[in-house]
Formats: sequence, structure tokens, C-alpha cells
Amino acid sequence: MRILVVEDECLLAMNLESMLGDLGHLVVGSAGNRQEALSAANEADLAFVNVRLSDGATGPEIAEELRAAHGVTVVFTTGSPEMVSDDGAEVVNKPYDEEMIASAVDHAAAAHRRKLRAESLAEIRGPAAAI
Repeated sequence: MRILVVEDECLLAMNLESMLGDLGHLVVGSAGNRQEALSAANEADLAFVNVRLSDGATGPEIAEELRAAHGVTVVFTTGSPEMVSDDGAEVVNKPYDEEMIASAVDHAAAAHRRKLRAESLAEIRGPAAAI
């Protein structure tokens, strides 16, 4: 998968990027704030998004924009899981290890494939199917 890492702590970002690379995924970008994340979003299928970034608790807002405008599937990383109010969200608690990241990628990748299939079917059926 093509993965964007949204994490403002450099060492954590580098560690996560390394884990993802070891798991065979392509890290297409690393962002430390909202603007950087949205600039790199077009390249990604999946994003690991920290809930609290240097520009505030913007992780959930960034995630919503990544999903809505770019079709990116989001996994939250956080030391405060109670801050994630999205019931369907994949959340990885900090500190995490490679096994936790691998599991999160597997779940998120499956969700991403389901979303793409649904969109593809909707395109094939076209507007007549809604009648």
C-alpha cells in the first residue's frame, strides 16, 4: 500500500516509516501538520494520523479531509484513544510495535478495498440504479 505518515514527532515518524517499509509498504510522504498532510494526500491509499499534532488536536480534522477529498483510509495513532470519536476508526495506541502496525494496515487495507469495490459498482450501475 501507498502510505502517508502524519506525525509531528520526528523520531516516531521515522520509526513508523521504518516499520511500514519492513512490512513491504511504500511510504509516500511524511507530514507534521495539516497543510503538509493535505499536500501529500493525493499519493496515498492509507494514512497513519496522529491525533495531536504541533498545530493542535487536528488529527481528526485532517482524517476527515483525507477521507472526503482524497479517498484515503485513515488509521489513528495516539496515546489518548478517548480523543477519537469516530466509532468506525482504526486506532493504534502508542506505544506501538510492528505487529500492531501490521494488523492495523491489514484491517485498513481491507476497508480500503471494500470502499473501492463499492465505488466501482456504483459507477458501473450509474444513476439508473438509484431509481
